[in-house]
Amino acid sequence: MSLLLLALTAIAVPHSTANKITHSDVYVVELDETLLQTRLQALNLPVSVRFTPSVQTFISEFTTYGKKGSEAMLGRAVLYFPTFEYYLNLYGLPSQLKYLAMVESNLRPNATSEVGAAGLWQLMPSTAQQLGLHVNSYVDERRDPHSSTEAAVRFLADLYKQFGSWELALAAYNCGAGNVSKAIRNGGSKDFWKIREYLPAQTQVYVPRFIAAAYLAEYYTQHGLQPVFPEYDLRFSRTIRVYSQLPLNKVASITGISINVIRKLNPAYRQGIIPASTKGHFLTLPELGIMAFQDYLRWSGNSDIKTDLVSVEQKESLQAKGGTTVLVAAGDSINSIANQHGCTKYEIMEWNQLRDENLYFHQELVLFVTSANTTVRRS
Repeated sequence: MSLLLLALTAIAVPHSTANKITHSDVYVVELDETLLQTRLQALNLPVSVRFTPSVQTFISEFTTYGKKGSEAMLGRAVLYFPTFEYYLNLYGLPSQLKYLAMVESNLRPNATSEVGAAGLWQLMPSTAQQLGLHVNSYVDERRDPHSSTEAAVRFLADLYKQFGSWELALAAYNCGAGNVSKAIRNGGSKDFWKIREYLPAQTQVYVPRFIAAAYLAEYYTQHGLQPVFPEYDLRFSRTIRVYSQLPLNKVASITGISINVIRKLNPAYRQGIIPASTKGHFLTLPELGIMAFQDYLRWSGNSDIKTDLVSVEQKESLQAKGGTTVLVAAGDSINSIANQHGCTKYEIMEWNQLRDENLYFHQELVLFVTSANTTVRRS
C-alpha cells in the first residue's frame, strides 16, 4: 500500500474506531522524535510516560490528520476543564486525569458509543446507576458535566485503590476491572506495559492515547493549532440546583436566553424538563440568564420554583451587614472556605440552607462575614 493511501486511511478513521487500532495499523507522520521525547518527559502525568509507536501515532493524529477536530476539542476544554479540576481536587486525584475525557468523548457531553456508553466520561448505564446517577426517560445524568464528573472521579478513585497504579486504573476504566485482573494473572505482572498484550486491543492503546491527549493539551501551540472556542453564552455561565419540576422552555421565557443555548448547556434533560428532586438537578445558564432568573424569583412572587440560587434580597442584606458572596472554585471545600473567611462550616450551611456539606463548582455562597474575616452574627 502506498504511503499516500496509508495517510488517507488514517485520516478517514473515526474516533470510535481509532481507539481500537494498534500502533502497527496506522502510518505515523514524521515528527522530530527527539523533540517529542523531550516534551513527553516534561509532562507531569500520573502514569509512566513512554515514547512508543502508538503514542507517536496518536500525537500525529491529534496534530496533523485530526487537526480540525483537535482545535474544536481544545476550544471546548474551557467549558469543562475547570469543573473536572474541581472534582479531581475534591477527591484528591491528579488534575491531569482531566485529559481522560478527551480520550473518552472528545469533550462532547452528548457523545454516545455503539455499546451504550454516554457523556463526557462515557459511562455505561449500569455503571452510572451503581454510582448513583439517574438514567431514565427524563434525565440522563451521564450527560451532565457536574454529576457525571463527580461519578467518574469516584469510579477512578476506586479503581486506583484496587490496583495501586494509574496505568492499570485507566485500563480498568476502559475494559473493566475483571479484564485487568485477568491480564495481571496471565502476564504475571502489575506493570501495564508488560501485560498490554493480554488486554483487549482497544485497551492496549488506551494509556498511549491518554499520553498523546495530554501532549496535545500542553503543546498544541507548538504545532500551530488554535482552539476554536464555543460561543460567548456557553463560555461564561453559572450553575445552580433546581429542586422543583421546571421546563426548559419556561427557563427560556423567564431569562430571555435562547432555548438552543439552554439545551446545549443542559444536555442531560431528554424531554426538555428538569424533574423534581429532593437532591436537586443542575441548571446551567449564561451569567445574564442567572441575573434574569434572580429578578424573576424576586418580582414574580412565584414560590413554586425551588432553587439554591442566592436571591437579590440575600445580597442586599449582605451589603447592609458588610457580608459577601463567593463562588466555589477548584481547590475549595466548605472547610477551606470557612477557614478563609473566619466562620464555621455550620454557619455556611445555615446561611445557604445547605442539606449537606457537598458543594459544586461555581456554586454561589452567601457569607455573613466582614472583610476582616470576623463573622457578622445575624440578629
